[in-house]
Amino acid sequence: MSAAVAAGADPAGPEGEEITELHRRWLTVMGDKYDAQRHRGIAELYVLDERFTAYYDRERPGCAQFLRDAVLHWAK
Repeated sequence: MSAAVAAGADPAGPEGEEITELHRRWLTVMGDKYDAQRHRGIAELYVLDERFTAYYDRERPGCAQFLRDAVLHWAK
């Protein structure tokens, strides 16, 4: 994700799609039930709650926003 943000990748592009899929897999590690609405809601928290933003932006600022935007675009 850091490389995608550094390169100025579009969250609606292939990098965003891949990151969304990886995040979806991470969310379903403990169970196989996937809910796209829940996925989008969790991604919103990454920019609404400064603790999540700090975690995702610790290596490169903008990662939380990129992840949120990618999930909102790709999670269906």
